[in-house]
Amino acid sequence: MLSRLNEANRQIVVSHETWEATVRGNIEDSMKDVFNTHRFSTEYAVTGMRRVGDELVGLLWCLEQLEVTGDYPKKIEIESLGQVAHFSYDGPEGLLKRHSKVITLLNDLSNTFKHSFIQSDLVRTGKDEPLVLALNLKKSDLKNEPIFYTVRMSELVHDYTQFFQECREWLSQHGQHQTTSPQV
Repeated sequence: MLSRLNEANRQIVVSHETWEATVRGNIEDSMKDVFNTHRFSTEYAVTGMRRVGDELVGLLWCLEQLEVTGDYPKKIEIESLGQVAHFSYDGPEGLLKRHSKVITLLNDLSNTFKHSFIQSDLVRTGKDEPLVLALNLKKSDLKNEPIFYTVRMSELVHDYTQFFQECREWLSQHGQHQTTSPQV
């Protein structure tokens, strides 16, 4: 999980560096394909954060079940950001509910990157900072209204950091309470 988070952080740095290069706009940078590097590093950062979020959700759910029942669950029922909203799972002590905005946003953005055919060639940069841009057509059905996302990378990173830190704190506190290893 941490190596994936480190990679997401690396992609955020690349996104910012290539954004700066697009703003400077010199010919050397355009030859290095900074626009595509910026676009893909931004996308990879979002999907990396999503995958770590999925892993955190599954881990929180398992440890919450362990606390409630005294045993590890036989099946992981809630294991992704999408399931948090779908099953109205608030998480232990309402932890996930407090971060529902960033959880929903990450789920929507990563699903757009993964599924939306109208998203494939969206290449733009932010004026004042890197942006996450995504164009979603739910279920790739033209009957649905397209949704355009414009998210400041700094805001996404800030909200995600708060979510991650609170998950880490809960896991640290509740993982220490386990003095014996329950049977799996």
